[in-house]
Amino acid sequence: MKLKTIDGDAASTNRPAAKRFNCLLAGQSTATELLRSCPVVTASGQSLGRVRSVLVEVRSRQLRYVMLAPHQGKASVTIPWHALYFDSALVRLVYYTYS
Repeated sequence: MKLKTIDGDAASTNRPAAKRFNCLLAGQSTATELLRSCPVVTASGQSLGRVRSVLVEVRSRQLRYVMLAPHQGKASVTIPWHALYFDSALVRLVYYTYS
């Protein structure tokens, strides 16, 4: 299985940046298979897109971000995992923003 690695921020020292996140494309693991193409909506029900991949922190091996497939020529969106709720009744992820 090939993983795409995203480098972390460089520290103020001369050491090279440590790899902080691994990007798993939907279908590359059991966990991402469950989220594959899962719709993501706002709390009011507005569609944001579908899950394309997830970012897992290397050290803790915890899911940190969800990347959405781009909508009709728009840029990809990355959402923090802690801001999402899985709505099992409608099989979708709900993105909560506090305003």
